[in-house]
Amino acid sequence: MIKNKQKILFVHQNFPGQYKHIAKELVNLGYDVHTLSITKYTDNNMTNHHYSLSANSTENINSWAIEFESKMIRAGSAARKAMKIKEEGLYPDLIIGHPGWGETFFLKEVWPESKILTYVEFYYKTKNSDIDFDPKLLEDDLKRDFDQFYSYTKFKLAARNAPFISAYATSDFLMSPTNYQKNLVPKNLSTNIEVIHDGIDTNILKPNNDATFDFDGKILTKKDNIITYVGRSLDPYRGFHIFMRALPGILEKNPNAYVLIAGNESTHGYGSPPPNGKTFKDLFFSSIENQIDASRVKFLGHVEYKDFINLMQLTTVHIYLTYPFVLSWSILEAMSCGALVIGSNTAPVLEVIEDKKNGLITDFFDFNLLTDNVTKVLNNRDNYKNICNNARNTIIKKYDLKTVSLPAQLNLIKRALK
Repeated sequence: MIKNKQKILFVHQNFPGQYKHIAKELVNLGYDVHTLSITKYTDNNMTNHHYSLSANSTENINSWAIEFESKMIRAGSAARKAMKIKEEGLYPDLIIGHPGWGETFFLKEVWPESKILTYVEFYYKTKNSDIDFDPKLLEDDLKRDFDQFYSYTKFKLAARNAPFISAYATSDFLMSPTNYQKNLVPKNLSTNIEVIHDGIDTNILKPNNDATFDFDGKILTKKDNIITYVGRSLDPYRGFHIFMRALPGILEKNPNAYVLIAGNESTHGYGSPPPNGKTFKDLFFSSIENQIDASRVKFLGHVEYKDFINLMQLTTVHIYLTYPFVLSWSILEAMSCGALVIGSNTAPVLEVIEDKKNGLITDFFDFNLLTDNVTKVLNNRDNYKNICNNARNTIIKKYDLKTVSLPAQLNLIKRALK
């Protein structure tokens, strides 16, 4: 293959992040692919550039400026590295970057002729959004005054949005994974955003009737009643507290069911942390532990990706609850494996799941309804086979990596390179 002379620079502090598949695809197509990140990434088919932070945050800085300063530190550090590799001869035709940590902020000044394609992951709303979605949790469980929290946080998030607005305004092209995430952005900027999901590899994430799991010596199979919950962290943003409140009823009404919970128990995830140095598992599981048969519940901690896939292939019911927030890949991956997903009636989920068509929708806060929905499925499993098939077909039709997402991303990149 003749080497394509067009140069593409990916910028993401933890590369590859969202760019895992598209970067490799561009290499395969012959583009000269470079990466810029703070974590060390090595791929012999790409030219990898790493930068280090050139400063530390200032002590006792204005509270609204803390996040902006941290992004400017990263922006300056990335820009210094960018100027160095420019002196060495790199002039990217296209910069593809995630603005979340500030790294792309000055790159148009370094390479004014380069086109920039920016990933739009989340723009923070301060009303009817994640921060005012669950005031009861803050006051009753986290022992915080909601009005005080809200008054502070809305200013904090307005400040956090400032670098995003600049990034979106100075970008030549914008891309977001869902319509929900696109529509969070102010309308004068969102009209230029193309909705293209990162993509789900349906050739790997597929049903497997032979999936098994060793539950303390008992080998679980597809014939068993298995309930799964997955979250990067076991936090309220992903409805962990609601699931815990539903758990006693689920186990009581389904005496043959097993519950598998995957997620890092030691990190607090999104939103406010639990009080007194506790974990959310400490806070919520301990409150119901003496009400349940805990021998049927297993916390798996962080699981490797192959083990996560096995869980999604094995599960009878997968629970996905979320605040109005970024849509997790896990819900789409579960559906691709043919899992029956019970999802919350929140904006990002409703974009994917149509109730009783390709999944079930439940009220986020109604843990009794969640219990009833789980019980209905476990008592009538055959009635939900078509929904499981429809779930997989939805992912193949709208989110498949190779037939939908990569072609759409490549189309946008080629237009950007003209």
